[in-house]
Amino acid sequence: MTLTTAVPTASTEAGSTEAGSTEAAGPAGGGAAAARTKPGLLRRALPVLFPVAVVTGIGFVLYGRAGELAGLVLRPDSVPYLLVALAANAVAVLFSMATWRTLLSDLGPRVPGRTATRIYFTSYLGKYVPGAVWGVLAQLRMGGAAGVPAPVVLAVFLLNLIVAVLTGLAVGPLAAPWTIGAEAWWLVLPGAVTLAFAVRPGLLHRLASSAARLARRPAPGTRASDRGMRRAMASATASWAVGGLHLWALAVMLGAPPLTALPVCVGGFALATAAASLVVVLPDGWGAREALLLLALTAVLPWQEATAVAVASRVVCTLSEVLVGGAALLLTLPRRSPTDPKERT
Repeated sequence: MTLTTAVPTASTEAGSTEAGSTEAAGPAGGGAAAARTKPGLLRRALPVLFPVAVVTGIGFVLYGRAGELAGLVLRPDSVPYLLVALAANAVAVLFSMATWRTLLSDLGPRVPGRTATRIYFTSYLGKYVPGAVWGVLAQLRMGGAAGVPAPVVLAVFLLNLIVAVLTGLAVGPLAAPWTIGAEAWWLVLPGAVTLAFAVRPGLLHRLASSAARLARRPAPGTRASDRGMRRAMASATASWAVGGLHLWALAVMLGAPPLTALPVCVGGFALATAAASLVVVLPDGWGAREALLLLALTAVLPWQEATAVAVASRVVCTLSEVLVGGAALLLTLPRRSPTDPKERT
């Protein structure tokens, strides 16, 4: 998940439409035709360009790491740990989808499960494209086609991001006693803040409105129920907890003490991923997350092994996300109607 401050809105789209009509009213008829043609070409090209950009981003993430992953897989005793790591992160991705779908069903009109799953994973894989705006655009385009108004799509995106970051920062201090020491008592503050939001979920809407103002965007016009917000926070916390188990399996594989490594890996993964999700320059916070993971992992592993675990974590997460996302998109392919002209011919 990533943060974007360049979220398109209905007002900007309306502005572009007005601009196009102004050009059409001008004396240059050719310019008006070009203004109408370019948006049409862009709309037809997006379904092709977006998957290509996603595949390119995934390749960028995996580039140069195949040898290091192969070095781990070639060890006979490493295969069970790698399978556990892949499975743990795959389950965490499903919990993340549950968080988003909870907010969508609470805020917007009813969307069929297959359609909601397809919208989520299309935008989710879009995080591998530099600049998180592509995932948001995918949600806006597909959500609009499913009958979800753009303000609701944006509200769900913003609240989902806030819930994920808050719960990640709350789980992160689990690693503090082993990584920073007794001076890290102040890291319990994010957990206290998250608990306050769980007690008073309405405060999250105020936070979302403040974030929208900072991004110079309209505040969300819809409000989720307290029950829906608590369910979203619960599934997001579960996602961090289960996702951290993949890092724990990799760390134990390379010699970390299991009991000590468990809180370090769960907390370190949540903190590093939540913080790196705010970095939008590189796909999926590439580089920032690894640097933060190293700080946590060196508490239970030597530097060289900690580096190998951080790199393996990126590869395992990418593989599991692509596998889960790709399977979900394949399983939710639109069904052709029996009256489809193509089938009659």
